[in-house]
Amino acid sequence: MGLIEELATRLDRVEAELALHRLVNDYCIGADHRDLTRWQQVWTPDAVWQTSPDRAYRGIEEITAAVTGQWQAFPIMQHSTVNHVVDVAGETATGHCDVIVQIQLGDGRWLVGGGAYEDEYRREAGVWRIARRTVSRPFDLPPIPAETGTGATAAG
Repeated sequence: MGLIEELATRLDRVEAELALHRLVNDYCIGADHRDLTRWQQVWTPDAVWQTSPDRAYRGIEEITAAVTGQWQAFPIMQHSTVNHVVDVAGETATGHCDVIVQIQLGDGRWLVGGGAYEDEYRREAGVWRIARRTVSRPFDLPPIPAETGTGATAAG
């Protein structure tokens, strides 16, 4: 491989890593700011959002319904992604990140917790998106008090 090809390969990897970090930030911004367009754009059309061993949302429609349900249950959510590492392999990549989440309940009280995601990413038509996001360490939140009446589960 010549110098120009090597530089092009390295640049593509660096650009991919930056795009993947931006993608994960867009996930948080879309969820926290209730930006449905941004939220939907982070996912591939066939994406899977696995929030627990027995709960998976498949495709944009189910994933959208899941997050809009969270928006109805929690007036404010604030996600922070940390320790995000990615491994790029051509048009696919994998990643891991830890997430700190703060959730405001309907009565104004706040819950703080965190969890971790394992991700699979795919580049389609030059754009990176999440193909699969799996909660690998369940979100550790204190129990939601019964008197809130939301009946909701914690945000992911």
